[in-house]
Amino acid sequence: MHVSAGSGQPPAGPDWVVELAWTGHRCIAYVDPTREPGKRVRLLSANAVSMTATYPELAEPLERHSPPRGMVLDGTVVARGEEHAPRARRLAKRSGLHRPSEAHIRSVPVDYQVCDLLWLDGHSTLDLPYRDRRALLDGLGFDTAPVWSTSPLPLSELDTMLRIAEAKGVDALHARHLGARYRPGGRSPLWVKVPVPRVRQVVVGGWTPTDVRRPDTIASLLLGIPDGAGGLRYVGRVGVTGEERRRLSVLVRRRRPLSPFSGTVPDDVARHAVWVAPELVGEVEFTGFAANGRLRLPRWLGLVDRAERLDPADLHGPAAASARWARPEPPSTDLTPPAEPQPEPDARGEPEPEPEPEAAPPPPRKAESPRRLEQHFVYNALNTIAALIRTDPMRARELLFGFADLSRAADQPGDSRTRLSTELDAVRGYLALEQARFGARLQVEIDVPQELHGLSVSPMALIDAVRAAVQRDIEPLPEGGLLKVTAVRVGAGAELHVRAGDRDPVVVTAVPLGATV
Repeated sequence: MHVSAGSGQPPAGPDWVVELAWTGHRCIAYVDPTREPGKRVRLLSANAVSMTATYPELAEPLERHSPPRGMVLDGTVVARGEEHAPRARRLAKRSGLHRPSEAHIRSVPVDYQVCDLLWLDGHSTLDLPYRDRRALLDGLGFDTAPVWSTSPLPLSELDTMLRIAEAKGVDALHARHLGARYRPGGRSPLWVKVPVPRVRQVVVGGWTPTDVRRPDTIASLLLGIPDGAGGLRYVGRVGVTGEERRRLSVLVRRRRPLSPFSGTVPDDVARHAVWVAPELVGEVEFTGFAANGRLRLPRWLGLVDRAERLDPADLHGPAAASARWARPEPPSTDLTPPAEPQPEPDARGEPEPEPEPEAAPPPPRKAESPRRLEQHFVYNALNTIAALIRTDPMRARELLFGFADLSRAADQPGDSRTRLSTELDAVRGYLALEQARFGARLQVEIDVPQELHGLSVSPMALIDAVRAAVQRDIEPLPEGGLLKVTAVRVGAGAELHVRAGDRDPVVVTAVPLGATV
């Protein structure tokens, strides 16, 4: 018993709301507290297949929130992943287990995100308008994991929802009319699935011809992105129009005998492919990445002028996480280190001079302070906090306080000094935000004795060393890693060591307040 969303462009008018269309398993939850224990909750898929035994952790919170004569809910089971974004491959690890062990439940926790209410306390709600069903649903108090109600916003906030969806890797939105009744068994024109458009740069690695007897005729382009190890990862193909084929005739002069892609290309694609040197960069619009790493519904936008191209390292690095470049959910072999930081402007607005090269790098390396927060980090941090406001409001509050500590540290003049205790508060705020995004992939140990907290450090020096270690040595690894911050007393001051993995530590010097550095 369910109704499906149609597909199309966002509707218009004040009587519509939009929410994230989560990737997971559609689930109708039947709760009847009058039945014997163990049989009070039933979870059925859209095809009426039982999922009750697969997700046993959902039974208790559903039963606890149910009125005496039961309820029926419509929602989606999703894997709880980094940044609370949908992780289809994580969910597959649970969906195939009929009776998961406690270890499986802990390793792949799930959420049931409720979007509608079909029955409440002995009465059908199908004929109520959505606005009334929604009010009744919100009154049930599903505001903590693993069961919580979704958060629709007015259609006037569509741009905000699109930005959140892009940042979190969600492929579509659901637009629903506030006056719609729930009509099981078909698609409703008053419930529309709206794809989230994304645009990114890709490298052209070849083409498939319209006719194998005429290999110079281009039917579709074979696309790739750098894999972080000096190669090019195949991400799919895209068709081109007749006019665009004429513009792409320059590819003929770039033919080469072997594939430029570092991994495998599907046999049906490679069989008649014409390979080219990976020199031309274009833009595609798409709706996300499939589980196999391929672009979903790509549309070719054209070649990119050389002056507008991203650096090759950024085609799959931090720049891809901005509002314009979408980051895919990569396979475990897709490891791309972040781009090296650029010199920051000084007080006159001019870049600081590069240090003179030394004959040999002196151990240990010294940390430098950027004295500001990167825009994409601020964007991701605020979106992470926003996503937690409904699911875990206390944690969202703590992250907001930590973000405030971090912002205050970044606002201090670079030539000033700050107490180590203040800097450590900002470090903890930063790491809490990153742990909300990375989950168990980021482990943290901070061991700085209390007697050293009164020393002073340069503002952002320790934070910058920690951020660099996370971005360079932990974020690119599918399994993540452990970050350690320790302290060693040196005379009246101390050395703070920031270490991730097997790398040599970055050292930040702390001195007594008022002492000359």
